[in-house]
Amino acid sequence: MKKVILFIVRSILFISILLVSLFGINEILLPKYTLRNSSWPTTSTYKGFYKMKRDTVDVLFIGSSTVVNAFIPQEIYNEYGIRSYNLGSEQQSLFLSYYWLKEALRFQTPSVVVLDTRFLYNVHPEYPINTSEGLTRKCLDPMRFSAVKREAVREVCALDPEQTERSYYLTNLRYHDRWSSLTAADLDFSYAESPLKGYGPIMGLGPESYEPFTEQDPDAWMEYPERMMEYLQKITDLCREEGIRLVLVSLPGNEMDDAANNVHKAFAEENNVDYYNLCSKQYYEEIGAVLPEENAVGHENVRGAAKTSRFIGRLLQDIYHVPAVKDDQYEQTKDFYEEVKKSSEQTTITDPVKYLQELDTDRFTVFICGRGSLNSLPDELSEAMRDLGTEEIFTASANDAYFALIHAGEVQEKTGEKLETSGKFDSRRSSYTLQCNDLCKLTVNGKKYAGGDGLQVIVYDMNLGKVIDDTVIQQGEVVR
Repeated sequence: MKKVILFIVRSILFISILLVSLFGINEILLPKYTLRNSSWPTTSTYKGFYKMKRDTVDVLFIGSSTVVNAFIPQEIYNEYGIRSYNLGSEQQSLFLSYYWLKEALRFQTPSVVVLDTRFLYNVHPEYPINTSEGLTRKCLDPMRFSAVKREAVREVCALDPEQTERSYYLTNLRYHDRWSSLTAADLDFSYAESPLKGYGPIMGLGPESYEPFTEQDPDAWMEYPERMMEYLQKITDLCREEGIRLVLVSLPGNEMDDAANNVHKAFAEENNVDYYNLCSKQYYEEIGAVLPEENAVGHENVRGAAKTSRFIGRLLQDIYHVPAVKDDQYEQTKDFYEEVKKSSEQTTITDPVKYLQELDTDRFTVFICGRGSLNSLPDELSEAMRDLGTEEIFTASANDAYFALIHAGEVQEKTGEKLETSGKFDSRRSSYTLQCNDLCKLTVNGKKYAGGDGLQVIVYDMNLGKVIDDTVIQQGEVVR
């Protein structure tokens, strides 16, 4: 009898160790998309969603990558006290939106769901669910094991026989080739944090102009792709069953014409849901974004998204009467968001002196490189450089290359006719290499920045873990 019990105990222990090992291997091998490596931080978005307290999210945003960059839950909370979460992901089709809404309702009881219309078009007709396998997995891999995930995976594989259900659960089968390319980031489980509640910030400038949509032909018409229509109806029915107000939106930069506008409006009317075409002149002007600094077109930058978020926040407050609630989950991330906003302003500065002055912050690690003596710099620029703590580069000869790495008041400098240097920074999570021959070529985290004439400045944001600006200061101007 003792031998039987011992055998059972050992078997249970063996199976437990095997399961834990498999789970750990699966988690390590999964590709991770976070604020540190993506403008669409899908992994952090979904892992962070599971960390939200139950029944504390009153509004959900779902849809494709333009949603990720357009709606800032922290901005909406700061302005209106409304608690929201952005569940958008890169090329999220209506199929994926439906299953993530079902999954979200296991944990939250929102009163409003805002859905993007972008994937009501056949964006990728070559794929059964209107998006690729890779982006489907990017969306479904972080979903917890549940009846919802089983249903989603079963349906995906039924529609696409080249995929297997087993590979969605034993993800090491799908990603085993990643063993050779794993980095320290794959063992850094901080990717489960989502301080911006699913929002993905973009820093750069937008287009110089945008022509809003104006209605012209009330009879123009299009047909929704059959499968996308099926899942739009499922989303609509699910919201109705749960007592949720569904709001459809078309974002500026989405494909838009009379046919699409008419069919969106007709569906909304037939199903008693609201539709806001933010591509239209009326709503775009209400958003009030000023291009190119405040980009509210396509993949919006932080400044444009803030205006889009305030617009939708007013609707949520005035039309849908979503209440304001003070919540520590949003209070505690206010400072992080404020720093993101400050960083976004750096990419709009055109005055070189002010540009250098604003680099003097612990938020940034700054790389400065170039060739030739800096003694010829205008006095104001020279003073701004010295205020950053640089010294040796002022002694460089006309033929010398120069390099400075600046962070938190500490400066590493090198000069010489030819320079080669490399190193780690940001708690050794990031790396750089520099080669200065005819020109100075800087590489940060694998991306190359080739400098021209003048003072090249690369700005790395410590909060976001990525380069947010790449400029050259030449002839008294900031050139991007």
